[in-house]
Amino acid sequence: MEDYQAVTYKFREIKNTLSAYLTQVLPAYQITPIIMYTLEFLRKHPECRAVDIANEFGLTRGAVTQLLDKMEQQGYVIRKPHPTSRRSLHIHITEKGYELLDVIIKTYNSKIERLLSNYSSEELATLRELLSKMSI
Repeated sequence: MEDYQAVTYKFREIKNTLSAYLTQVLPAYQITPIIMYTLEFLRKHPECRAVDIANEFGLTRGAVTQLLDKMEQQGYVIRKPHPTSRRSLHIHITEKGYELLDVIIKTYNSKIERLLSNYSSEELATLRELLSKMSI
């Protein structure tokens, strides 16, 4: 039990550090964390609808509409008619949105890589193997 507690505590510390890193990176690009998370979600789910975003992040449909309005005004997403449902729209990342996401992730990852700088190649391989066993 003590090992589980130590590991879960360390994961919480890592999560807090990663959140802080993201908070440090995003202001330079003038976007909020929810915009970043939405862009990442859309990259993984390119044919999603607004309701899918609402369900993923626990937001109301109204909040998602406002979020998507802002993202569309900024040129990060476009809404296209759903091919089979007249009442629904697909949300797509624009080229500008992909470019922004790529730059932010590159900057964010460089900060994260500093956390791993003290590990040898073998230790990183072991860490990668252990993390790959997690069901997330």
